[in-house]
Amino acid sequence: MSIINHYEPDFERECIYVPKVYNECTITDCPIYRIPIPRTFPPAVNVVECEITQITTEGTVTAPGEVSATVNFVINIEYDSNGDTQFIQQTAQFRRRRIALEGALDGMEVVILPLIRCLNCRPVDGGTVIECDVGVYIVVKVVALVQLEVLGRFCPEPPECEDVLPIGCPEWFEMAESGAFWPPFPPQPNRVRR
Repeated sequence: MSIINHYEPDFERECIYVPKVYNECTITDCPIYRIPIPRTFPPAVNVVECEITQITTEGTVTAPGEVSATVNFVINIEYDSNGDTQFIQQTAQFRRRRIALEGALDGMEVVILPLIRCLNCRPVDGGTVIECDVGVYIVVKVVALVQLEVLGRFCPEPPECEDVLPIGCPEWFEMAESGAFWPPFPPQPNRVRR
């Protein structure tokens, strides 16, 4: 009797050379970003729309069992200044320098899967500054290339990297806790077996 007979009939034994996830965790936060309005622009009365674009990530192993994660993005704001529509942009960054991630070793790759959303913006300081609550949900993974024998399905959501006391944006934290952001990639369609 061959070893392949010990598997479910719908699965086939496969050997693949892929990045293996050695450990992972999630970070959920809702920081406030202050975007100054340029002096050549009129002050803001209210914010019409806010959008996040140009998201880039960088992660490194900083020490055994420790990684850093950086997400850069652009906040695009459309605001009203007494009937005139104005557009401004601001580069922004979300960073965690010391994330405990057991198993992380020098030479491994840090992969970051970001979900960044502009949740709420408001003019402050007499309309010279716009403050925006930005919802941040990132999955941080430490991976290395290995050869594996696999049978597959989606993995469960990883645990939180750190506890954050929610100061604002309770809906964002509730969505993260409910699993609404998981998985952070589209499901694989069923394949027809021949």
